[in-house]
Amino acid sequence: MNDAVKPKRKYDAGRRAAQAADTRNAVIDAARMQFINAGWQATTIAGIAKAAGVSPETIYATFRNKQAILQAVVERAVRGNQPEQPLLEQAGPAAIRQARDHDRQIALFAKDISRVLANVADVMAVVRTAAETDPALAQLYAALHEGRRRNLGFVAAALLATGTLRNGMGEAEVTAHIWRLASPELYLLMSKVEGLTEEAYAEWLHEALTRQLL
Repeated sequence: MNDAVKPKRKYDAGRRAAQAADTRNAVIDAARMQFINAGWQATTIAGIAKAAGVSPETIYATFRNKQAILQAVVERAVRGNQPEQPLLEQAGPAAIRQARDHDRQIALFAKDISRVLANVADVMAVVRTAAETDPALAQLYAALHEGRRRNLGFVAAALLATGTLRNGMGEAEVTAHIWRLASPELYLLMSKVEGLTEEAYAEWLHEALTRQLL
C-alpha cells in the first residue's frame, strides 16, 4: 500500500517578508549601537551579526557591506518610527505645508526637526569622523548633507508660499539659512557640549529662524 502523498506546504510570502523585515530591523538596531559606541573602524560585520543574533552571511546578503549598513542606520534615524515612509511624506512636514502663518510654520518645523536631529546626530557624527580618513565615507557624508539641503527646501517653499520673507529672500537663500541652523553638527554641539534639551534646542531654533527669515 502506497503512503498518501503529503500536500505541498503553501508558500507564505507575507510571512517571509515580515521575517526579512524583522531581520533587517535587528541588524540596523544592533549596528546603530555598535557604530555609536565603538566608532566606524572598530565596528565589524561579525560584531553586528553577533549583537543582532544573525549570521554574517545574512548581513552580507541583505546589505552587501558596512557602508550600506551605516547608510541604512542614518535613514532609519531620520525616518524615526515610520521607517517605510519618506520623511517629507510624514505628518510633521505635512502640517508645515498646511499652516498659513509664518511663525506657526517655523514653530512646527523647529519641533519636528529637533526630534529628527535627536535621533540622527550621533550617527551623523560617526559618518563625519569616518569621512576624515575614508574617501567612500567622505562621499557618503557629502551626499547626506546634500540630501538634507533638498529635503529642507520644502520648508523654504512652504514659507514662501505663505508670504514674502525678510529682504525678499528667495528659496535658495532661505534653504541655506535653514540648512545651516538645523544641522546635526550644531545640534550635537548644543546638546552634548552646552547641555540643551531637545525642547530647548527647538525653542532656540524657532527664535533663530524667526530672526533670520521674518
